[in-house]
Amino acid sequence: MAEFVKKMALGYKAVPGGYSDGECSHVILTKTEYENQNWEIKKAERNVTDITVECSRQIRQAESEAERKIKAAEETSIMQISEMKRQLEKEQEESAYQRRLNENLLRINRERANADRKLKPKKGHTGYVVVNSKEYEYKYREDKRTLTSVMLWQTILESPYKVKFSVEQARKQMYEELFKNHIIGKIGVYGYWDIDYENMIENELYKTEYIDKNIAVKYQLQANYKTGFWEIIILHTKPLENVPDDMMRYNYS
Repeated sequence: MAEFVKKMALGYKAVPGGYSDGECSHVILTKTEYENQNWEIKKAERNVTDITVECSRQIRQAESEAERKIKAAEETSIMQISEMKRQLEKEQEESAYQRRLNENLLRINRERANADRKLKPKKGHTGYVVVNSKEYEYKYREDKRTLTSVMLWQTILESPYKVKFSVEQARKQMYEELFKNHIIGKIGVYGYWDIDYENMIENELYKTEYIDKNIAVKYQLQANYKTGFWEIIILHTKPLENVPDDMMRYNYS
């Protein structure tokens, strides 16, 4: 058993208070105790080393697993992106094909409609025929109080679309061709404002840039079962300019 002592001039003397004694300066161990203590220390050091090695191994394993998952995720993402691009390209090709097919079918439909109506030239005619154009008294409330009126123009165009077309199909095609592709510009109608006339004339852009132009402010469709074709009735601000041959039923020149 360890002895707790204090160093004297001629040796060591045990202290009564043991390790807690204030005069304790040395601890005397037997050889066996000293060896056992050294063994415990080395065992503890080995345990620390083993724990350190195991922790390092687990860290490396976790890092390796994380890298593997990141790489797998990157490869999966690359594959997904590649597949998305392939699908997008396929859809774009299909969309372009359907658009070309639709344009071709519409062209064939227009040419057949032109032939049925004896419009010339069959391939060069727009397919739209000015049926009539007349003055139209448009009434509205100025400042939401006073009822006033202005003389606008109402023009009816016969379309190349037979009444068997649904109203949604006819509307979509006529809007696309007349206003987006600006066929309406051939008869001098500059553009289409999708607002009421009274709101349009208060618009600053209209006042500064469009007031002198012929502007369409409203349109509506009607099915003419006598001719068998859809018609569009356009309300616009000024009379038509010279109507070209490719929008007339007959060549009057």
